[in-house]
Amino acid sequence: MMKFQKAYLALAIIVTLYVIGAYWFFNWVIDDLYIYFRYARNFSGGDGIAFNPGEHVEGFSSFTWFLILSFYNMIGLPLESVSKISGIIISIINLFLIFTICKTNDADNTGLLACFLSAMNLPFILWSVSGFEIPFYIFLLLFCFYRISLLDSTSKNFILLSISIFLIAITRPEGVLFSLTYLFFIYRFTASKSFTFKTVALFIVLVVSFLLFRLFYFGDVLQNTYYAKIGHGIIGYYELRSYKNGFFYIADFFAHNPQFLILFLMFILMRKSFFTDVKVKFAAMIILIQFVFVIFSGGDWMVQYRFLVPAIPFISTCSMFALKKYADTSGLKPLTKYSGAMAIILIAAIAFSFSDFATIRKETVLWNNVKAASLEMKKLIPPGELAAIGSCGIIPYNLYEVRFLDMVGLTNKYIARNGLRHGTWFERSLPDYVYSQHPKWLVMWKRKNASGVYTFSKASPCYLDMALNENFNKYLLQTYYDVYDGDRIELYKLKEN
Repeated sequence: MMKFQKAYLALAIIVTLYVIGAYWFFNWVIDDLYIYFRYARNFSGGDGIAFNPGEHVEGFSSFTWFLILSFYNMIGLPLESVSKISGIIISIINLFLIFTICKTNDADNTGLLACFLSAMNLPFILWSVSGFEIPFYIFLLLFCFYRISLLDSTSKNFILLSISIFLIAITRPEGVLFSLTYLFFIYRFTASKSFTFKTVALFIVLVVSFLLFRLFYFGDVLQNTYYAKIGHGIIGYYELRSYKNGFFYIADFFAHNPQFLILFLMFILMRKSFFTDVKVKFAAMIILIQFVFVIFSGGDWMVQYRFLVPAIPFISTCSMFALKKYADTSGLKPLTKYSGAMAIILIAAIAFSFSDFATIRKETVLWNNVKAASLEMKKLIPPGELAAIGSCGIIPYNLYEVRFLDMVGLTNKYIARNGLRHGTWFERSLPDYVYSQHPKWLVMWKRKNASGVYTFSKASPCYLDMALNENFNKYLLQTYYDVYDGDRIELYKLKEN
């Protein structure tokens, strides 16, 4: 009983440290979050799943998170605050799940260490207060992992598990890969063809039903964001460059979070015995699939390794599974175990202290200034008019009665499928199409170059393409907003004939 109480007291301390970190970064915001908010507002207002009323485009990454945010909006909760608070609450649950998963493997102390590695990691903390779906996605992954690891030949209740695995598939684009992996490991744990068949059958019914809905409602079985952000082939010059970027994205993550290199250290020390535990195989497969997705997608432009955050709890857990087994089989003395744990904690603390806080502070100031600028912009652009924009979150949300054309295609089908990319730049560009829609307003970004001159090229290739197009001469600069030292938003209006 005393050992039990100490373990949960230590876990409570870890959770408290996490909450302090989450509070510290609570004001951080990303523009893309407000794309969800505009969709949620339109849906709860009776305009369907649309960025602009009447245009059915799936311009977000997580269907389940969109539904959750829509529910929050329906009952009148402030979306930004409640989405962030939800992320914190779910992340606390995730920490308890990590500890519980380790505890089922008779690993109280290493379970606490796994919780610490996740809780006191900047990417994990930051994206838990982002307002995005990542904490909920991690919850689904951990919950299904836990439930599957408890299965045996006598297990009967497949409905909740099958529904949860289905939710994984529609909560993140790469979720379907995890769903298939989870279905495979169900058989590994139960060895029951009947239980596995029923779970898979219900999963297939749910997935097919959802894909049919997506096809009839949006006109495609894939999200529009897939075409806008990835949408490439398998082999080719562009693809190989993307894969290289994805590989270096992973390498950079470990360079800035060296505490997670313990996973590779355990693999080297244990070699063949590393994969003898089916739970280690299970966790390692989840990590590997996330790495494959990151490499295929070419990494991500957002700060603090967003695409690798779902893997962090599994890297922590898998490392601790392996560490416990190595300590037990090697006969390590208690002092050696204690010293090793302290070394891991120290490395994690040092890595956290050297994280890129400056970029987070910049983004916090930048996007909160964009909020203020959008309220000023609302006074200039009348309801019902069409504006073209590249950053399609905060400004379109606050100008909710204005129709917006997304220059980079996240919420526009035609640009997402036909737009051009510059190198491996994540955004698409198709200025001829944008101008063909006759927007009355252009919302453009500029950034200072090394000479202190504001240019479109430093902001994004799509703005430079728009400015170099001959149609740009038909627009007149109305005003501008300095949203950060070196970042400026310029508002252009179509000239009167």
